[in-house]
Amino acid sequence: MGKKTLMNRKLKIVWLCHFSNQAVRSRLDLRPRKDNQPYVDFAPWISNLLGEFEKLPDLELHIISPHAGLKGLSRSFTQNGVHYNFYRPEESFLLSRIQMRLAGRTHPWYIFTRFHIRQIIRRIAPDIVNLFGTENPHYSVAALDIRRIPVYVAAQTVYTNPERNRISGHCDSYRWNLELKLHRHCLYYGCGSRMHRDLIIANNPQAIILKMFFPITKPSLLPNIEKDCDFVFFAAGVSKKKGIEDALEALAIVKQSHPQVSLNVVGSCSNDYHNYLLRRVNELNIKENLKFNGYFPLHSDMLAQVQKSRFALLPVKLDAIPSTIIEAIHLRLPVVTYKTTGTPYLNRKGDAILIAPMNNVAELANCMLRLLEEPSLGSSLAARALDLVENEFDNFRIAELFVANYQAVIGHFTSGTPVKDELLFNPVEFPEYKESV
Repeated sequence: MGKKTLMNRKLKIVWLCHFSNQAVRSRLDLRPRKDNQPYVDFAPWISNLLGEFEKLPDLELHIISPHAGLKGLSRSFTQNGVHYNFYRPEESFLLSRIQMRLAGRTHPWYIFTRFHIRQIIRRIAPDIVNLFGTENPHYSVAALDIRRIPVYVAAQTVYTNPERNRISGHCDSYRWNLELKLHRHCLYYGCGSRMHRDLIIANNPQAIILKMFFPITKPSLLPNIEKDCDFVFFAAGVSKKKGIEDALEALAIVKQSHPQVSLNVVGSCSNDYHNYLLRRVNELNIKENLKFNGYFPLHSDMLAQVQKSRFALLPVKLDAIPSTIIEAIHLRLPVVTYKTTGTPYLNRKGDAILIAPMNNVAELANCMLRLLEEPSLGSSLAARALDLVENEFDNFRIAELFVANYQAVIGHFTSGTPVKDELLFNPVEFPEYKESV
């Protein structure tokens, strides 16, 4: 697989990932869910990137992904020039569940998963495998078997974050140990934040880190939308690490001077955590200032709900530049967030979002008050933020950067060609942020 050979044919790529959207579900034979709820979209950055890759020439893209509810063991099809290979998660096998129970394990051995993916990759014979995240064992475990093909890891998050257990309240030892193995096995990574870069380097000092962002859904602005809330907090999974508890506390502070202030919470969580949040709402005396909307099966429906608010309150704790912030900016919503290793990047050309120090709920509330009390501030922030993201977070440019990274990784892997400096992650662009989250 030399460079000359690649120049004479299409670049053959495998994505090893986990996602779902309506377009692929329409091609899958799925069992009804046990809770009778519909299957929902998730990992929208995969779908967004896929849409851009369909526009790129001289590529042959193969996707390997588990999908819950498959009636058969696997399902393959081609759509819009992309080759899909879905398989049934091993956790759903009766034999696997029995073996796990008998062995006292939380995860199966993934024998079928590794064999199945290994066979597909052998048949495709790709130039490169792009593993999207190392934190989900039901597909990422298969990367341990790939040795003669370069593996490029697109970091979705880093599970082996020492702060994870304190922030989320739970840490799966199997997932932790597997990610450590994968980080030591894989050499090439794409990162969009200093935090992810530093955590990967800590696990593998030899890692080569390239700059990368994920594309986001560019929401359609609804005409003449009626704003029925001041602030919106939204996330696929409402959790402490996404900042919901700090958002509630900040709302209580703002209520002292603005009794009618309102917050719309959009997203799902477990019944236990939802009940905990309701108790916290009562303790803070903000029940009349708050409304909860559950998870929307379609991502577009969720974004339509988000538009009904004037401002976005997104005090994320572990993510770098979460996609929710970029989505809110595209919706022309002024954003209040915490200082992470990524969010200051958005202000590098002037104030585009309001940033409070991590865990400083009082300053978070002060940022909210500024938006409520300074009418011109929100519009100026929203305009500057939109200009920034349309230039630096353009989805097609992001897809082109992925391809440039693939070519650089293949060149380094096959012939030792150094990766160009402009493709490498530059820590100078991102602040080193060591405050405890």
